[in-house]
Amino acid sequence: MDGQVHDLYARARAARRQAQHLARELTESRRRTRENLRRIQNARSETARLQARRQESCTDQDQLRYSAYARLEARLASMPVIEQAKGILMAQYGWPEDLAFQTLRRVSQRENIKVRDLAACVVARAVRPAPAQRRPAGAASTAPQGAGESVLRAGSGGVKSRYRASA
Repeated sequence: MDGQVHDLYARARAARRQAQHLARELTESRRRTRENLRRIQNARSETARLQARRQESCTDQDQLRYSAYARLEARLASMPVIEQAKGILMAQYGWPEDLAFQTLRRVSQRENIKVRDLAACVVARAVRPAPAQRRPAGAASTAPQGAGESVLRAGSGGVKSRYRASA
């Protein structure tokens, strides 16, 4: 029986050593977890600080690029101008609505200018005081299809000088 007691004590000492080892590992694991949590919180606060700084430094163009809502607002704001420009082209040349828009779009692509900017130039040109001599109303409806593009190209000179027609 002495051997059994001795063996029992030996197993108890081994179990105690293992428990102490596991307790040290648990303590170390908790310390690493706290350290990782602190790093995560620091990274989160740094990210929030950087995002706030980025938002402060964004221009209106950048905000339009990153915000779907702002893009939608800009699109809605430009729609009336495009519709006005289409109406002006339809009235001046007797074109249907789809041809007026196709012309706006084609000139926009060729001249590398946004449709809304081109439409704003067409509208601005239309509201300027008319020159002393105008074409008769009947001549406008007989204009060839490409004629409107040269008018649009010449009319878009208000945006940037590179869009002015050379002819």
